[in-house]
Amino acid sequence: DGRLKMGTEKLMDAFQRGINRLSLIGEIMAEIAVCVLAVVVITGVMLTYVFKSRDVFSVEVSTYLLVFICFSSVAYVLRENRHVVVDALLTFLSPKVRLRLELIAMILTIGFCSILAWKAAEVTLLNYQRGFRSASLVTLPLWIPYLVIALGAFGVVLQGIVRIRELAGGVKSVSSPEGEEAHKGGLIENDRP
Repeated sequence: DGRLKMGTEKLMDAFQRGINRLSLIGEIMAEIAVCVLAVVVITGVMLTYVFKSRDVFSVEVSTYLLVFICFSSVAYVLRENRHVVVDALLTFLSPKVRLRLELIAMILTIGFCSILAWKAAEVTLLNYQRGFRSASLVTLPLWIPYLVIALGAFGVVLQGIVRIRELAGGVKSVSSPEGEEAHKGGLIENDRP
């Protein structure tokens, strides 16, 4: 029984490291896309206002880049626990209650993002099978942005599982009197500043 538990722990640790790496890769790709977006916008502005040329690509390319930036980085933002939180009432609750509420919120997030990933995957497949393209000069296959949405939502699901594991450990540690005292200032080690 002890060896099985150790093996499961090692497997979960490896899973957590893998998901964290994937989230970091998504974040790095989003940072690169932000740089590309800046170049596209500056080029569009220069073409339009300096050279008085018609820019037909920058708005659509910028839209696709924004979708990519948002959905490729969202799992990393969850990993770093930096999503927007309104904590006006949470500050009055005990650390134990806050941890439990965050655990419930994470379960709801996983549920929502699971449905989003599933539906986005269905739309991706439909667009791929029917060969739909954007109705512009770019004519990007529409399955590509939908795939980004599906993968981003699935990344949140995986990172959410990792976060639940972290929170479950925090709930256990806060349940003890020593843990309650040690965590009075906030959540677990990944607390917001």
